[in-house]
Amino acid sequence: MSNKKSIYRSPEARRKVLALYESKAKNLDFPYREEDVHTSFGHTRVIISGNEQAKKLVLFHGVHAGSPLALESISSLQNHFHIYAIDTIGQATKSAETTLNIKDDSLAVWADEVLTELGITKAGFIGVSYGGFILQKLITHRPEKVNTCIFIVPGGLANGNFWPSLIQLTLPLIRFKITRKDVDLRKFIHSFVPEDDPYMFHFQKAILLGVHMDYRRPGILQKQQVSHFTKPVYLIVADNDVFFPAHKTVKQARKVFNNLREVHMLKNCRHMPHPSHFPEIEQKIKIWLTQAPAN
Repeated sequence: MSNKKSIYRSPEARRKVLALYESKAKNLDFPYREEDVHTSFGHTRVIISGNEQAKKLVLFHGVHAGSPLALESISSLQNHFHIYAIDTIGQATKSAETTLNIKDDSLAVWADEVLTELGITKAGFIGVSYGGFILQKLITHRPEKVNTCIFIVPGGLANGNFWPSLIQLTLPLIRFKITRKDVDLRKFIHSFVPEDDPYMFHFQKAILLGVHMDYRRPGILQKQQVSHFTKPVYLIVADNDVFFPAHKTVKQARKVFNNLREVHMLKNCRHMPHPSHFPEIEQKIKIWLTQAPAN
């Protein structure tokens, strides 16, 4: 079920990564509080913010990204929803370092335990990138807790095409691992990170050099796994996503979800949206969740 070996290569590496996490959290332009909840897999950090009288919204972030980075992209929704951003366990976050098996239901059981500890019986959910895979796991295990399902550039529905992935990701990553040069790191992240984001450059460097990376790909979601899920599903994809190509993601989503209500394409967008895309993303989320029944 799990592996409790540290994900960090050294205590110094852990310090650097969590310092970047803290810097992003401190730059959030809204009040929030942090809470640790206990699960059978270890403690889980949750950042809670927004309007306590509004609908509940649960957010799963991308791989190693941490909740502050995901919250930054939906900051204008604070007045409209009560937001619970969950730090994924086993990643470079403030949650326990327990690495879970992605092939069984461990991620779903963990997420369900977190929700139970928070007293959340039903909510709207957003899964960003790898967080989309976690959300898929949850709806196969506890569909009754998911009132609305929003995927943003999600994993678990498609994988990158071989040649673009090799040329843009694999080869530059191997070169950086050998040289440790910034110029090679920039070539690697160029295909998925906005060019004018110094934080992500330093963050990616700290992660790649300081964390034992898990390069396992999420399995592709199949129709029979979610045939029982009847609540609204929405999808946001990016037209220049090297990790999860838009056309393949949309095709699989339409194949597996009978209740896919709308697909929105981010234009001129890499896997990680530029801040200029945030208002567009926030507007779609607000419309979709406002249409949903009360939690």
